[in-house]
Formats: sequence, C-alpha cells, structure tokens
Amino acid sequence: MTEVDGNVGGGACPGPAGVSIGTAADYVGVSVETLRAWQRRYGVGASAVTPGGHRRYTFDDLVRLRTVHDLVEAGESTATAVRAVQGPRQPQVAPDPDVSAARRLAGACMELDGYAARQLVGIALAADGVVRTWEALIRPAFTTLERLPLPPARTVGAEHLLSHVVLGTLGARVGREPRDRSAVVLACAPAEQHELPMAVLAAALAERAMRATLLGSRTPAATVAAAAVMPTSVRVVLYAHLQLDDPGGVIHSLPDPTAVVAAGPAWDGVPLDPAVRVCNDLSDCLSMLRPG
Repeated sequence: MTEVDGNVGGGACPGPAGVSIGTAADYVGVSVETLRAWQRRYGVGASAVTPGGHRRYTFDDLVRLRTVHDLVEAGESTATAVRAVQGPRQPQVAPDPDVSAARRLAGACMELDGYAARQLVGIALAADGVVRTWEALIRPAFTTLERLPLPPARTVGAEHLLSHVVLGTLGARVGREPRDRSAVVLACAPAEQHELPMAVLAAALAERAMRATLLGSRTPAATVAAAAVMPTSVRVVLYAHLQLDDPGGVIHSLPDPTAVVAAGPAWDGVPLDPAVRVCNDLSDCLSMLRPG
C-alpha cells in the first residue's frame, strides 16, 4: 500500500514510500524548519528520496526523530540526542532481519493491511516456530506500535488488527498429534481481557505435541475450578496482565497448587502458595509445563 495523504486522527500513515516533511513534522511534534535544521546540522532526517528529488520520511525515520524530540524535551542537547539515536559511526551492515520484519509488520498494521500482516506472521511461523516468532517478531511489533508518537485513535486499530492476525494465524496451526488426551487448561483471570498470550502458549504447546484447552478471556473462577478437576486436566495456567481485584482468589480455590502456573505480570508480589509456580515468559512457561 502507498502513503495515505491527509490527516486521520493526528497524521497520515507512513507507507513504504515514506511521508512528506510536513506530515513528518506533525508526527514528531516539531516545525518543518526544525526538521530541516536537524537534517542540515546533524545529518538525521529523511532517508528516502523520490525520483523527483523530494525527501521522504520512512517509518524508522519517524521513530528515530521522535526519540530525538523526547530527549531534547527531557533536557538533552540536540547533538547529544542525535548521537543517542545514531550511535557510534560504523560501517554499513545489513539490518537485523527480525527487527526489520517487526517494523514491517507494525507498518502493515498501521496501514490496516491485514493481508500483508498475515503473510509476515505466517512466513515467520513456518520458518521459525511459535516461540521465536512471538519473541522476535510479534512482541517487537507491538512494542513499536505502543511507542509511536500518535494519539490512541491512530494506534488502537493497528494493535487490534495485529492481535486478530496473530490469533487467526495461530488458530490455523494444529501441530502434531498430541501424545495423550491429558490437556493443559489455559485460562485468564475473571477480569482479564488479554487472551493473546494464552493463545500463543496454546500454539507453542501444540508444536510440542501437547494438548491444550484454551478457555479464553475473563474466565469465571467457578469455570477454572471445574476445569481443574476434569479427569483430562494435568495443569492449569491462569494468566493475568491487569491488576487483580482479588489477588490469588481464583488460585486459592483450586485443589492442587502444584498443578497451577500463575502467568503474567499481575502476579508479581502477590502472596501465593509456595507450590504455585509463577512465570512471565513464554519459554519459562513451556519449561514448567513439560511432561515429567
């Protein structure tokens, strides 16, 4: 997709061809004259040029320039801020493929290009598997979107699109036939809406021929307790990202704390039974759920 001209919720979307200096100034929060001065004095600015000789600001340029702006606002000199984003001068090398791919994925979602986003995620999953795709592509793409200097009206749609693309792409991955009928129950705390991490964990378990039952967001406490005593349930993972109204309440109601994994940042500092394992990392959760 090409650049979308015009203002929608704070600015045009930076497409592959880049955006004009006026649009870039709106993104960064400075004047056009300031951008020209940074380019002239410090060599930081637009990295693309049209066939007609006009400078164009790419997705990476906007993120870099916004960082300069924020550092200057925090009291750094412009020269120091520019050095911070440019780093020491080194010979040109190819960009890290994962960083590049994550930025392309974030850019596709900013353009609401679901097809391109699905292609990027699908190719990565086929080549690298769930864990590396999550750590090296999907999470960095979310981080890039969160750090964009734009109003929520511009970024929320991109974040929603990325979530749905990931859920749909992971849902199509069946994995190998599970070794047995025993299943890991994956649930979210009663007030937790963030289902995506558990969907990622379910796909990673499927790759390892481990059966997982995903109960989804806002799982009622009684449902978690009932699932925990099913004959086929071997582990319960309870995810919480948001602050809990009743810390540990659901877990305390489960019959076997040794079979429980409390996943997500909301459990930090929450007093739990010592037998309950706590994790906030995909690889750590997989290790805790490994049979034997």
